[in-house]
Amino acid sequence: MKIIKTNLNYVLGLGLVLAVIGLSAGVVSGTWGALPLGLLIAGVVVLSLGLLLLGIGGNLKKPQRFWQQRSTQASTNALISVLAVLTILGLVNFLGTRYTTRIDLSENQFFTLAPQTQQVLRNLQQPVKVLVFDRQPQPPTRTLLEEYQRQGQRFSFEFVDPQAQPNLAQKYNVRNPGDTFLEVGERVQRLEQISEPSLTAALEKATTPLAKIYVLQGHGERTLEVDQSGEKGSLDRAINALKERNFTAQPLNLLQQPQRLEDASVVIIAAPAKAFFPAEVRQLQDYLNQGGSMLLLVEPQTNPGLEALLKDWGVQLDNRLVIDASGQGQQVGLGPAVPLVNQYGEHPITQDFRGTTSFYPTAQSIQTQQKPNEQATKLLLTGDKSWAESNPKSEALEFNPGSDRQGPLALGVALRRSSTQGQKSRESRMVVIGDVDFAAGNLFEQQLNGDVFLNSVTWLSNRDNQTLSIRPKEQTNRRINLTPQTSRLITVIAFGLPLAAFGTAAAFWWRRR
Repeated sequence: MKIIKTNLNYVLGLGLVLAVIGLSAGVVSGTWGALPLGLLIAGVVVLSLGLLLLGIGGNLKKPQRFWQQRSTQASTNALISVLAVLTILGLVNFLGTRYTTRIDLSENQFFTLAPQTQQVLRNLQQPVKVLVFDRQPQPPTRTLLEEYQRQGQRFSFEFVDPQAQPNLAQKYNVRNPGDTFLEVGERVQRLEQISEPSLTAALEKATTPLAKIYVLQGHGERTLEVDQSGEKGSLDRAINALKERNFTAQPLNLLQQPQRLEDASVVIIAAPAKAFFPAEVRQLQDYLNQGGSMLLLVEPQTNPGLEALLKDWGVQLDNRLVIDASGQGQQVGLGPAVPLVNQYGEHPITQDFRGTTSFYPTAQSIQTQQKPNEQATKLLLTGDKSWAESNPKSEALEFNPGSDRQGPLALGVALRRSSTQGQKSRESRMVVIGDVDFAAGNLFEQQLNGDVFLNSVTWLSNRDNQTLSIRPKEQTNRRINLTPQTSRLITVIAFGLPLAAFGTAAAFWWRRR
């Protein structure tokens, strides 16, 4: 009898193993074919038979009392418990496969696509496909493309073996393993690399129409390119970033080409050192009245000669240097004349900027007065410990209630105005920021400086369906360089501690035995 019960225990174990294997195979594969279903049924049958024989074997002489035996009841409860556990595991795996939830615990949410990327994918109006010609694609590349596909219903990708499909490789003019192409309708674009910043920029460029931007020149404004003297305050990096978003930027002198504003999506005035002529101001006013958009970046203690235009929009330049005495800038090596901004207005330009920082060297504040049919929003707000300094040349920069203006101050404002001409309704837009250095030279790529500039231009171009958020993040290198001695020590500890614990447990077991 003892031998029979021992063998029945093996039968019960076999049944449990078969049931678990069948259930796991069906859940993982997602299809209940002959193999997983057969294994599951066989496991349940073997379990039931084993429990039945175990109960009968406990009282072979009185089978009529089988269901009244204590062993039978215990075996039945065990069978029900096993089936319940298997059912719960199956339901959990089914729900986990059907309704997935991912939590990104990495620094800066590196494994989560940036808000910009997610919005670009949501706004896709036609199918987009990425083809990677590589026999052995890198796991990070596959992971990134799978995340794009998960977020965008119209986004797909395919890994192609150029040796297995030479005709397709010849069609796309594949030169090297790893060549990647973005296919949008009949348009095909070669991608230099596969990363979130480059791929998102390529998607925006391929799916949005080309927009023309004029950057006014002739009054000492910042240039579009770095000159031969090594000028660091140019807008070259900002212009290159605009090109990635399918904008084309051209310099324009209104005195030489006064009629060129008609086809402009946005006009940028970047810190004029000299005043505009009245005729130029009238051209800009006419352009705005016809539904145009303008980005005005003005340095303090300058006179751009745009008072009439700004007054019509209810904008007044303070023209005093903003001082930030909070001490936040000093912690990162910036002086009090470089105000840090981490408070932003409720506006599409700054909707994703909460909790982040931008800074504006030698800036002035902007004041607004409400006008009819106009909506004004303060974008960039300084802290309570800031003020507009009327005497920036003073050796001791201190707040003077008589001549200085206490913060918080607005360093940038966004305005929109609706008008009706005949049966057509027009909307004009303007963004005024009391600084230009934040978008010039190397400062463009620091913190959110570039995002403020790019989002302002995007909003001004009336691309309301295009993303206005933080650009995708690059991975930060967090590798630890270990010396050979430290590496050996870590290896010894990693293997030594488990072995010591196992040896201690074995010694206690042997001693108790």
